[in-house]
Amino acid sequence: MAGSRKKKTRAQPSLTSERIRDEALRLIEAEGLEAFSTRKLGRALGVEAMAIYWYYPSKDALLDAVVETLVAKLGGAAADDAAPRADVESPADFIDALRTLAHAYRGLAHAYPNAFPLLASRRFATEGTYRFLNDLFTLAEQHGLDARTTARFYRLVASYCSGVALNELAGLRDLEAGRDGKEAIGRLPQLASVFAWLAPEHHEDVFSFGLELLLSALREHAARPPPASPTATARPARAAKTSAKTSASKRARP
Repeated sequence: MAGSRKKKTRAQPSLTSERIRDEALRLIEAEGLEAFSTRKLGRALGVEAMAIYWYYPSKDALLDAVVETLVAKLGGAAADDAAPRADVESPADFIDALRTLAHAYRGLAHAYPNAFPLLASRRFATEGTYRFLNDLFTLAEQHGLDARTTARFYRLVASYCSGVALNELAGLRDLEAGRDGKEAIGRLPQLASVFAWLAPEHHEDVFSFGLELLLSALREHAARPPPASPTATARPARAAKTSAKTSASKRARP
């Protein structure tokens, strides 16, 4: 009978935080960060956008999770690992670790060109990304670097890598859009000769050249003995002054 028929309902796909996060990364990479929205993500997942907020309290929290996924790939860990790792290959020293991470970071930029700006511009804000940095900084401490030196080295290398990677991606987008300026550049010989070495086939060479200059300078700096503190240098001076006064007093006695 018609009245006894049960109304069919479409089965809703099961949601997990990992599925939402991974689909968000896929959508950002496919359409770009500016076009991303939780409404679009909900449609891609086959659910209402509000269902996402059961797993992530805000869009910012979801984007932080996407960043954590990208950072996990930096350490060579799978995206569903408990935490990203910074010391996968047991580097010889902290400079070697920075080199490995720098090349992995640039590689990630080219593997995820639309999602990478999110990683390059967003502060780490999750336990997993904090553990990644803690592992890296622990490695620096094990190789004799103090906190201030570690911060300087990390910020210098991270800024260099982000800047170069973003510049490379911008150039590739211009080439794809036909905005390479070949005609105008071709009329300026010196510009053309240098720009030939800035073409995509030379990106790796230019990146490695700059990175090695930077790492070489950092290694030289790390090898220098720490400067003496003002207090330590003041004490011998005072002692010498006192000794001189004592000697002069002895000579003045009859």
